[in-house]
Amino acid sequence: MKRALVFLVALLPLALGCAARAPRPRVVLVSVDGLWARDLQRAESAGVRLGVLDSLRRAGALSAGVIGSFPSVTYPSHTTIITGVPPARHGIYSNRVFSPPTDTSRLEIWYWDADAIRVPTLFDAAHAAGLKTATVGWPVTAGDTSITYNLAEIWDARKFGDSDLAVMRRRGTPGLLDSLGAPVTGAFKDSLRADWAAAILRRWDPDLLAIHVIDLDDRKHDYGVWSDSVVLALRKVDRELGRLLDAVRATEAGRQTTVVITSDHGFLSYQLGFRPGVLLARAGLVTLDTAGRVTSWDAAVLTNGGSVMILPRDSSDHGLAARIRAAIPDSLIGPGKPIRAVWPRDTLFALGSDPRALWALDLNDGFYSREGYRGELVAPRRGGGHGYDPRRPALYAFFLMSGSGVRRGATQPVMRQTDIAPIIARILGLRGF
Repeated sequence: MKRALVFLVALLPLALGCAARAPRPRVVLVSVDGLWARDLQRAESAGVRLGVLDSLRRAGALSAGVIGSFPSVTYPSHTTIITGVPPARHGIYSNRVFSPPTDTSRLEIWYWDADAIRVPTLFDAAHAAGLKTATVGWPVTAGDTSITYNLAEIWDARKFGDSDLAVMRRRGTPGLLDSLGAPVTGAFKDSLRADWAAAILRRWDPDLLAIHVIDLDDRKHDYGVWSDSVVLALRKVDRELGRLLDAVRATEAGRQTTVVITSDHGFLSYQLGFRPGVLLARAGLVTLDTAGRVTSWDAAVLTNGGSVMILPRDSSDHGLAARIRAAIPDSLIGPGKPIRAVWPRDTLFALGSDPRALWALDLNDGFYSREGYRGELVAPRRGGGHGYDPRRPALYAFFLMSGSGVRRGATQPVMRQTDIAPIIARILGLRGF
């Protein structure tokens, strides 16, 4: 909290004074999944023009970077953004809910449901204060009744054929998709997210709107941190932001709007996949049958791309931590090797990460984790990813703030993801952050 207040004093000496006199402050919060802290500078150096983002940067204040949550993946990070606390406190430890390795259902359940969050969110506080809120694709919001207009990000885990929009109709605000003229079925594309966020602003003028766009993250996963496809995705994000800002300007009467553009994490490119579950199987911590299925386990891996959590079956087994550490050869640790660092539970506690884990592996540049307990330990695999230690500059998230009273063209030092919720809460006059 002290860090956030110091940051507020530096960033908003004028904006907060104006907000105190304004009768109706409003925040539009945009998360561009995978936007690196220095992507604007990289685009400028490459001659890529991003007119909307560039104009916001000139009009507002840009942070040198945001140190995010560990693991640096989407759902824990977005929950930190709206709660101001790390995963160990808010309870969203990964994108996916851990499934024991003996589970043969092969369901991939993500933390979609808002009731998994263990602390109050900005949406809860705004609802308690009588404010209207809206979300478009914001993670971990399914079933959240504190959100006035909720288009939750959720999909069909069983792959029964339900489209994104069909599942969203069941788990978001009843009737909202139909009132926006949405198709009966289809994918929850970024173009639709931007259109529907703009429509919600124009029709209902919420006090806090949060939207999450994902195409840039998809392109970086597929093609690495910088490519023609990434450039096209950045330009598309810029156009969608333009449509959203048109709606902001169209509804400015009687409002003082602060626009916050942020992200969840940066990216690294990789060339090799690393399957740490094989190490547990070799050490007898996981037992496989002749078909390669897990029949018993003492420890399991929860992969997060650039990092891996190792979870115990029995947390009261006091000798298990030593057995797990002995299963990780020192020959795999160090520059040029798969593992950058092996962190014990006390380090994870200091990072505010998954309290269930006995150990975590932070992988080196060029390596990305793979699931499973048999097969090659290291094998070719190319792309871009995240999940690594968020304190690494390549993983810094993005933060740009623009609005009445924000100092034009300011550059702020590196901040923490936990600072964002207190900033927004103070603008809106919300308590508890």
